[in-house]
Formats: sequence, structure tokens, C-alpha cells
Amino acid sequence: MKSDYEQSATLIRNSFKRLFVTLMEQTADRIYIKDTQSRFVFVSEALARTHGLQRPTDIEGMTDFDFYDQATAQGFFDEEQRIMRTNEPLINRIEKESWKSGNVTWVSHSKTPLRLDTGETIGLIGISRDVTEEHCSKQQVLEQNKTMRADIASAQKVQQIMIPGRLPVVDDIRIAYVWQPMTSVGGDIISFPRSPGKELIFFMADVCGHGVQAALYTVLLKYMSAHAAEEYDKAPDHFLNTINEHVIGRITQGFVTAVAGHFDPPQANGSRKLHLSNAGQPDWMLLRASSQTVEHLKLASAMVMGLPTGQASPPVEYTLHAGDRLFLFTDGIVESAKPNGEEFGIEGLRQTIESYSNLPLQQCVDKTYQAALQHTGDLQLQDDMTLLAFEIASC
Repeated sequence: MKSDYEQSATLIRNSFKRLFVTLMEQTADRIYIKDTQSRFVFVSEALARTHGLQRPTDIEGMTDFDFYDQATAQGFFDEEQRIMRTNEPLINRIEKESWKSGNVTWVSHSKTPLRLDTGETIGLIGISRDVTEEHCSKQQVLEQNKTMRADIASAQKVQQIMIPGRLPVVDDIRIAYVWQPMTSVGGDIISFPRSPGKELIFFMADVCGHGVQAALYTVLLKYMSAHAAEEYDKAPDHFLNTINEHVIGRITQGFVTAVAGHFDPPQANGSRKLHLSNAGQPDWMLLRASSQTVEHLKLASAMVMGLPTGQASPPVEYTLHAGDRLFLFTDGIVESAKPNGEEFGIEGLRQTIESYSNLPLQQCVDKTYQAALQHTGDLQLQDDMTLLAFEIASC
């Protein structure tokens, strides 16, 4: 006596033709069988409806040339002839359909040859799924990404022109810098705003974060620093506080650290007085030419910019003599870390600057940047990195 399974299996096998017809009636896929001349022999209800026909039998004997434009139909015909000639199936290829009506759709095609037990090819069977919506969504994303890449490239060019802008030309002061964003654009900024008193003013800041959002705020800071310099009163703390007044409430998800200062006119012995203030960026380095040693100096602690209660540190005054060098830097330099977490650090920076003190200023800055980058082990930036240096030269 046959088991329940065997009885069910026998019934299904004997009803195969009816099951196939049911599948063709109920499936949402566009299923079709064609002869060796790519003429429709049998199609699903869904395919008939897609082609504007009431019954599947209405399409018998017709070809793709009856529905699509010449290029699309010829492409499908050539493709199907190759499949039947080589017995190589086509699986899930996304193709464009241009209809005679002018409509354009996108489909996922799978086609395989139909062969008798003797090996003779008698046609092919295919399944098509409409993927127009998915394709258009993907294309929209691709276009948006393309536009975004173009926007970022434009922003990169603007930043490269804007930061630091035109360097001041002063007979007895050399200026060197490295400004390297972690991505195409960044949140570090160097600026040399002009003042009515003709002092050499410098401003360096680090916007919290990276990329486009941080870069947008550098434009704001560039403008604000230029505006604040118009009323510069030889007090870098007032300068920073003025910028902060305009920044408060505009950087909604972060803050800004900054340092600013200026040099007085040269004295009779060729020295210059330096005035410095900071807002959350207190560390700096001073190379004394007389000893060829680098001092790590620290300004008074001060609140970062962007907060209502923030106030810059009281200004300090230093005298720099011929050959002395001033180094300012953002935290991306000292926080460059090895895979084990060991940072380049303040001491690593100090020693590196000292070891390259015999080089011209720009070479010293470049070598110091490379040392911080090499410290990471994989030469990958972990943050925006900026290093700004000044040297008092002999007149």
C-alpha cells in the first residue's frame, strides 16, 4: 500500500500540465517560452498583460519586434540566438526595454535553452522581472553621489585657496605651514586677517569634527576673523572673544579651539615682541636659536569657542630674537597614534622639531608633519593636521 506521500507525489506528477498552467496564470513574473526563431509559443498571464494583450494566446507567433523598438528587439533576438546556439544560459541580467510606445522600462532577464533528451535545442524559456523602480532609485542615488563628489571637489578647491589665503610678506619674518585635512576637506583653518594698524595678525582654529560639516564652519571663521581684524586693538584675547560672539549658536553640534596673536614692529636689535591668546588651544613650541633647544610652552587655560561663557585667555608677551622659531599646531599632530594607542604626543613633537631645527623653516615643518604621520604606522590621517611656524630672520 502506498504511503500518503507517495500518493500525493503521484497525483502531483500526473497533474503536472495543469500545475504548469496554474503557475502561468497566477505568477507575477513574466514567463515565456519561445521557439528557435524567438517567436512566442506560451506565456504567463503577467507577460500578456505587460504587452497589452487580453489573453496569453493572443501573443502566439509574435516576436519582440512587435512590441519594442528596433534596437531593443534586435538585441534580445541576437542574445536568444546565441543562448540557443551555445547552450549557455543568461542569469539575472539587468537590461533596458525601449517600447514602441516610447516608454522605457528596466528588467532582470534569465533565459535558458530548452533541449530534448536527444540534446536537440527546440527553443528557450525565460523569466523577466520588472526592476524599473529599483533601477531608477539606484540611478538616483548614483546621480546624488556624483553631485556630492563634485560638490566636495569644488569645496576642496575653495578651501585650498581660502586656507591660508595669501601669506603676508614681511622682510624679517618667515612663515611656513602644513595644512592637511583628514578627508577632501577639513575643519582646521589658518588665517592672516589684515588690520588697520598693519600688524601681522595670525589666527589658527580647529572646528570639532571632520569633513564637509566642519569645513563649512571654516568659511564662517575665515569671514569672522577678517571682520574682527578690522577693529583689532592689539589684544588677541579681544579678537578671539569678538569671533566667539558671532560663533555662539551657529555651531550647533560642536565647538572650536583657537589661538591668535600678532607681532609688534621690529625693535632696534632685530627682535620682535609676540602677543598670544588662546581659546582651548594652549600648547605651543618655541625654538631658541641661541641654544637650539625647543621649549614646550603653555598658555593659560581658556574655554573653547562656541559656548556662551567662553572667554579667551589673557594675552602673554614673548620676545623673539633673530633665528627664534614659533610653532603652533592643532591636536591632530600630537594625537596621531600607533595601533596600540600610543600617541605622538607633545614630547614627540618637541623632540622632532628640535631634531630638524637645522633645516630651513618649511623643510622643518614638512619633516615634522611626516614624522607625526609615520608614527601611526599606516600613514593614515586620523584627524585634520595643521602646523604653523614663524621664524624671526635677520634683516
